[in-house]
Amino acid sequence: MWPRAGRSKVVSLWITVTVIATIASHLDGGWLAKHAALSPSRIWSGEVWRLGTWPFFVSLPMGLVYTALAIYKFGGELAIRWGDRRLRTFVVEVIGFAAISTAMLAFVFDDAMWLSRLGGTVVFDVLAIGWAKQFPTAQLTVFYGTITVTGRTFIKVVVGITVLLAIVLGPFYMAPELLACAAAYYYPAERLRRM
Repeated sequence: MWPRAGRSKVVSLWITVTVIATIASHLDGGWLAKHAALSPSRIWSGEVWRLGTWPFFVSLPMGLVYTALAIYKFGGELAIRWGDRRLRTFVVEVIGFAAISTAMLAFVFDDAMWLSRLGGTVVFDVLAIGWAKQFPTAQLTVFYGTITVTGRTFIKVVVGITVLLAIVLGPFYMAPELLACAAAYYYPAERLRRM
């Protein structure tokens, strides 16, 4: 069952900011997204705001649709279970860890220093894994209604696709997603209980 959009202020605001930021960045020729992207070389040059701005931008229109749906579906159901405060804490901690770890990885390995990423995929991964951990036996239909999986299996699907993309695109390119998947998967269960 789909949650009502207005139930969670965090979910509603998150979708709104993501849609507006992404559309604005497409209308301005990418200038806004370029200055908000996770870019380790720019972070190490002092542009630390990038650690928090990149998840609100999506590079492709279809990616924006999937990201907004993930926030609505997974974020909405997690907000009902955890409350807005816990959902916000989970997302900030996991995506923040991925961003900081990526910047530190780039400091050590020059190949990752010139990385520049936006956050649509990482948002999907984090919310999907958080949802699947919270609802391990829930049924979810994926791949355009062709396959039904449980939450436990969905974690394997999300991580598997992320690892496959890392093999194809390179581990440094997919570092934010790989780190976010690991952080979401290993996030302490006791911190997920509703406050």
